Amino acid sequence: MTPSQPSRSSGAARAERGDAAAIAALPGVIAVHRNTTHWYNNASFALPLLAAVVVSFVGLILRRGDVLAFAGFLFAVTLCMAPVVLVSWRQTPTTVVLTSQRITALHDGRALKSLAWPEVCSVTRRETQGNVRWHVAAESGERIALDGELDDLDGLLRETRRLAGLPEGD
Repeated sequence: MTPSQPSRSSGAARAERGDAAAIAALPGVIAVHRNTTHWYNNASFALPLLAAVVVSFVGLILRRGDVLAFAGFLFAVTLCMAPVVLVSWRQTPTTVVLTSQRITALHDGRALKSLAWPEVCSVTRRETQGNVRWHVAAESGERIALDGELDDLDGLLRETRRLAGLPEGD
């Protein structure tokens, strides 16, 4: 790294190609935090698929048509959920970048949302059925959701608060 390049967290080295190109185009990069999950990690897709595979094996071992029919149903549920999961995944940040001017959420190189530091008014914790998410909110009502799967989430939250001039949180 040359002296003219900004310091980046370890997430930059592992960023996807699309994200890496978008990150390189951003001026004043301070930190890069990558989402460690993929679309197929979504429980709405993975659980029916896993259940279908297990039930299929049980049905084949027991040679029971009703069990195999249930496995077929689970495969159908998996197929029906795949487009829903893929559409929602397109709105999930694969990388969150902190620059000297703003916080930007990227998805495979495409900017999903970007908030300038003077606009950021809060960083709040939201929990829904055991799933914890943080929201970086602007005065205009826009917000960026930070999932728990982001690299060094605690560091991301701490640096976000510091850059936005907000008090330290929990």
